[in-house]
Amino acid sequence: MSFVVAYALAGAGTLLVVLWVMLYLRYSSQYDVMIAAIDKKQFFLPEIFFIGFGFMDMFKVNLKTEAGRKKEKKIAEIYGEKYAEYYHNCIVGGQITYALTVAPLGLFIGAMTNDMTFAILAVAAAAALIVYLDMEVSGAVERKHDEILSDYPEILSKLTLLVNAGMVIREAWIKVAYTCDRAMYKEMQLTSEEMNNGVSELDALHNFAQRCSVKEIRKFASILSQNIQKGGSELTMSLRYMNEESWEEKKHRAKRKGETAGTKLMIPLMIMFVGILFMIIVPIFSNML
Repeated sequence: MSFVVAYALAGAGTLLVVLWVMLYLRYSSQYDVMIAAIDKKQFFLPEIFFIGFGFMDMFKVNLKTEAGRKKEKKIAEIYGEKYAEYYHNCIVGGQITYALTVAPLGLFIGAMTNDMTFAILAVAAAAALIVYLDMEVSGAVERKHDEILSDYPEILSKLTLLVNAGMVIREAWIKVAYTCDRAMYKEMQLTSEEMNNGVSELDALHNFAQRCSVKEIRKFASILSQNIQKGGSELTMSLRYMNEESWEEKKHRAKRKGETAGTKLMIPLMIMFVGILFMIIVPIFSNML
């Protein structure tokens, strides 16, 4: 690598360090309350997130874009609508902090060693940390959806049994909600609390469907809402039909997961196969040369 590139890397690293120091001096004590509430098990080095928060404030970063709203909706599924904006800020602030902290180190090492590889690795590491935080949110949402879909047939069975026994849907809902502490049960508990606090059953069910954000649950909440509005004895039949349908879907989902797991097991086998090929081929070519 030429010295011109080395100087360019050193210059870029210096600019980033100057920016980091400016943010540190200006914002080091402005976000203490916000940082104190961050769970250290979920985020790495939250103590320096004021760097990212300060950057967002200094450059007026707008999180209310279309992409930002979609991301915040995902976050709301994990942390609730009340804290979605806060955690959205934490995640973006963390991403900016990691990028501004890791990238300059790699640029300086690349400049000092006159090796572009370190600079590329640093930028790749910063990008990986940024993507990691987004993947953590997507992964948490996916795990929640899987847990909800796993418990959905059992919950329907319990509701169907209680309603068939003559219990009204609201009482049956509350009774089932407090039998477990898994994701869907917790959402049902929150719905029960909303109804107890004066929220109408229709609005509470709508909020429940929005928080779960799963197609099957939206259909379930919609059918319950329709039966509450119409009244009559159709609810029992609807619950029985949904219960049978949910168990069939659970069987199909388990089958699909088994097929996916089988495919994933092939990946390490292929990696091992490629590694063995290299171990055989490389010595042969070395001897030929």
